[in-house]
Amino acid sequence: MSADPVISIGTDQHGAVVEANAAQWTPGALVEALRLQLTDATGPMSVWIDHPDHGEPASGDLVPTETELGRGLAELGLTFERDLYRMERSLPMDQPSGIETRSFVVGQDEQAWVDVNNRAFSWHREQGGWTLAQVAERQAEPWFDADGFRVYDIDGGIAAYCWTKVHADEDPPVGEVYVIAVDPQYHGRGLGRALTLAGYEHLADAGLTRAMLYVDADNTPAVTLYLDLGLEVAVVRRLFTGTGPLSS
Repeated sequence: MSADPVISIGTDQHGAVVEANAAQWTPGALVEALRLQLTDATGPMSVWIDHPDHGEPASGDLVPTETELGRGLAELGLTFERDLYRMERSLPMDQPSGIETRSFVVGQDEQAWVDVNNRAFSWHREQGGWTLAQVAERQAEPWFDADGFRVYDIDGGIAAYCWTKVHADEDPPVGEVYVIAVDPQYHGRGLGRALTLAGYEHLADAGLTRAMLYVDADNTPAVTLYLDLGLEVAVVRRLFTGTGPLSS
């Protein structure tokens, strides 16, 4: 265990967001720490656990709800939702994108982007339902770079995009494909692969040597694509949700 295990608590549009790294704890100690931290919490909460299978038996396929951690969190009233993969590889990529993209134009592209994004992610808890206010919040972040927000147009409208982000606090700095999507009307044209490559091309041209992204573990087509592009799963993040106050 780490000498200084940490549980961080913030908020998003859904309520409280709690994050912890299970590699810093034993499963039982993490459950108890979460119980103590969240005793007085009320309303919806999302609990993200990195390396959730740390400390669990190494043999066999681990079912999230049947691990010691999963059972302990269930006793607190938290429900397993999904796994998220952090996938990584080196830059530059081994193949070109084969397409030309442009930079996002601040003050012009926001509404068209929101429309495409919300059609593409109508099913997604965090990425669907974006508003112009949320876009403005991201644009105000110090990491926002319009040139790193790559847009692909068809017939004068946004058909697909790849929004990148640089994590300068990591050593070495890491370039992330933050969000990528294709308007559903243009599915089947290979644009997801091409835009991923275009995003990483931009990051490599900016001098980044490490690439990463996050993807839902059960999004088999996307995971298969990213594996084919040479990315590998580096971290599993597991989401549990519930409504406070939790069971004691």
